[in-house]
Amino acid sequence: MRRPYRTISTNLLPSEVAAADRIVDVLREEGWPYANRSLVVREAIERLSEELRHKTPEEVFQYFIKRRGRRIHEKE
Repeated sequence: MRRPYRTISTNLLPSEVAAADRIVDVLREEGWPYANRSLVVREAIERLSEELRHKTPEEVFQYFIKRRGRRIHEKE
């Protein structure tokens, strides 16, 4: 029987892991006992998908260029 999901691995910065863990902690404290990092990442992917849904391929590309470029300049 096939599982309805796939297990994948990804690389996250320590600050990104900490941010996900903070959200998990908030959800658990507020009464969502099964909250975990996977839930947080899936929600983030869903939100990004919604934001990019009606964009052209070029607009999707530019979205990432602008976000990554801003972060690179912020670190300098």
